[in-house]
Amino acid sequence: MSISETVYLELRRRLMAGHYEPGLQLREEAVAQELGVSRTPVRSAIERLMAEGLLEPGPKRGARITEWRKEEAEDIFRLRSLIEGYAASLAAEKIERESIDEMDSLNRRIADAVAGKRKGYLDVVHEANLRFHQIIYESCGNAQLRQFGWKLLEFPMVIGGFYIYSDADMAESVRQHEEIVAGLRARSPDWAKAAMTCHLTAAVERFRRSQKTDGSVEARGTGEDGVAHASGSADAEHPQSPKY
Repeated sequence: MSISETVYLELRRRLMAGHYEPGLQLREEAVAQELGVSRTPVRSAIERLMAEGLLEPGPKRGARITEWRKEEAEDIFRLRSLIEGYAASLAAEKIERESIDEMDSLNRRIADAVAGKRKGYLDVVHEANLRFHQIIYESCGNAQLRQFGWKLLEFPMVIGGFYIYSDADMAESVRQHEEIVAGLRARSPDWAKAAMTCHLTAAVERFRRSQKTDGSVEARGTGEDGVAHASGSADAEHPQSPKY
């Protein structure tokens, strides 16, 4: 894999995980130094991410992290609830047993990571949670639905929301995952859909609680390196890492 592709994938991963504060100016020089590369692949990655909407033009031909208004974010959550709930109902009749077992294993990985809170545990949570929800779309039997659903999972406030979760929120999310898996094991479209809808509705409520009074996405803290990072109870011990 080329250096340019590696830099692009790493920046994209960080944006999806909510690593940077919305509205933050992304400086090529700082990112290049942090990743140990020249500014050229960073510039190329930024251009690609701007085309995808994860970054937007900033002052002096720079780029900044896309800011999502509360109303826009809630629309995305509601759309995801409709789409993924339907996907879960389809998957209940089509999903392979091995895929259900993988989802169960991923959920246990999330629970173990949260319980242990070792350095970098939110990265584990993020990756396992993303894969958990991807399997739903993979198993629904509809290629168009899968493609559209995967795009919804790429919005930072959707899949990076674990940074705003309390320990109780984390535990509840794990329990809701268990209910989704149970619905799939029972091959019950109604159960799987209801469990997924409940899960995502709870995510909307947590997101609302995280908002500032002006309706914009809550700002995150800034580390000693001058780069903004997520803050809150979920990552108090993990302030410099790149959920739902």
